[in-house]
Amino acid sequence: MNQRSPESAEHWARARALVLARDRNTCQGCGRPCAGGESDVHHLMPRASGGSDEPANLITLCDGCHAAHHPNLQGSLARRTIERWGLRLARWLDRQKQLAGLDESIGATLRLLGVQRFRTPQLEVVLAALRGESILLVSATGSGKSLCFQIPILLSRGLGVIISPLKALMSQQVAELQLKKIPSTFINGDLAPSEKKIRYQLMKDGAVKFVYCTPERFDPRTVRTAEVEEIGRVRPSFMVVDEAHCIDRLGNDFRPNYSRLGAVRQTLGNPRVLAFTATAGVKSQKRILESLGIPSARVVVTGVNRPNIAFARLQSLTETERFELIVELLRVMPAGRAMLFVPTVKTGELLRTGLAALGLEVPFYHSKLGSANDREVLLGRFIGRILPPANVVICTNAFGMGLDVPDVRLVVHWHHPMSMEDYLQEFGRAGRDGNPSVAVLFTSHTDVRLLRFMAERSASGADLFAKDQALEAKYEAIQEMHENAVSRNGCFRNAIIRYFGAETPRGRRPLSIHIVDWLFSTSSRVRGSSHCCDVCDGIYPQSVVAWAKQVFSEASSSRKR
Repeated sequence: MNQRSPESAEHWARARALVLARDRNTCQGCGRPCAGGESDVHHLMPRASGGSDEPANLITLCDGCHAAHHPNLQGSLARRTIERWGLRLARWLDRQKQLAGLDESIGATLRLLGVQRFRTPQLEVVLAALRGESILLVSATGSGKSLCFQIPILLSRGLGVIISPLKALMSQQVAELQLKKIPSTFINGDLAPSEKKIRYQLMKDGAVKFVYCTPERFDPRTVRTAEVEEIGRVRPSFMVVDEAHCIDRLGNDFRPNYSRLGAVRQTLGNPRVLAFTATAGVKSQKRILESLGIPSARVVVTGVNRPNIAFARLQSLTETERFELIVELLRVMPAGRAMLFVPTVKTGELLRTGLAALGLEVPFYHSKLGSANDREVLLGRFIGRILPPANVVICTNAFGMGLDVPDVRLVVHWHHPMSMEDYLQEFGRAGRDGNPSVAVLFTSHTDVRLLRFMAERSASGADLFAKDQALEAKYEAIQEMHENAVSRNGCFRNAIIRYFGAETPRGRRPLSIHIVDWLFSTSSRVRGSSHCCDVCDGIYPQSVVAWAKQVFSEASSSRKR
């Protein structure tokens, strides 16, 4: 159908309502009454052939009869019918009220957002939110967390307030929603007072569904009291907390205003909370929920167990042995990308020089690399947007944050990171296409000393009490990471899973949930590697290249199939 102007759209709405009333919401093809959204209004003479939108040229048809008149639309019309009747059956079977708040517009809402189906565990989170539950979702970057709050907000009355740490990210997300014709806005200090006044009025009038702001927007010490009160008068259906690990006072990315979001929630009338993070261990999860004032909220953990990634921890190798091993691993690696993580610029330069001496020139991405444009060019070469490609890169942990590059086959850590949370983020860049990949972690007795020094340097600007707290937390995280990195008492994969909490079990689900899952979800198939970790597979430095070659061969064979 051609795009209608606002005037013709209004005329069409009046004509459609008149035709439905005239035909008493009954299909003029089969004579069956049309319930709910089943009523379609059909042009007797197609608009493409000069037919008008006047009621005399329109009749009411059900989806089935409408599909018979439009062979090219049969698939979408049939899908709407299946969704509608499937949902009605599921709700009739829903004795446990698992589908409370879910209505027949969920399919249309998905398509409005440009999505055909949910991925695991998006539907579980959406259904829980619609039931009125608060949720903390721990899930990898690129797993579609935005959909988990956008759908419940769109299907509920009122608006959602989204707390986001970055102003640039907020404006980008609002722009994406507006392109989908979804009324949204953001509030930050870059706006002129007159512009902010307009946006506050839109919020009061209920004219927007999504309002983005940073946690600092609620801080009367940095924002005018009148403005804090203005946004505090909003009574949203949901408060969404993005990057929720910033709440954790003991975490590396702590932001003081994030820790005050429990009080902000009370100011907003205690709405449901949907909190999201890519990484938070069990202890951190508990601290986040307590800070938000929702200690008993549901925690959904996914993406921690990556069955397609095989792990090798290698201790006490010399620098030369490490250089040679990396070169050999890259030689046996199939088509794809590799990321070589280093803790400091000095270490990165050491690695780059060592590889160059063996004939391998690898670019190094770090915060001091030339200009912002130089860094952007290297990033573009790595993701394939700019030529020549750079399929292997040495990088500090800031590289590629938020990127969803599918075919990283190899991740190497020159030292273990500062925490298990950091390690999950970094090795998790591998194998996002579901194919077998390798994560190699070098360790030595000097790791803890270097990382403690880095922690002390980063905390030097804090006040004494905050500094002591932060250092104690970082020392604990470094030690826990080190113990897991050097331990040979059990499976490394299981140690990672225990730290973050077991993947949320699906268990035995009611038939009603199975039906909704079948209607609206798809499961991505991950090809698990037959290899696990150095302990399970008996890996030693002298055998790691042959072992990696076997893992990579599984990736190659899976692509051929």
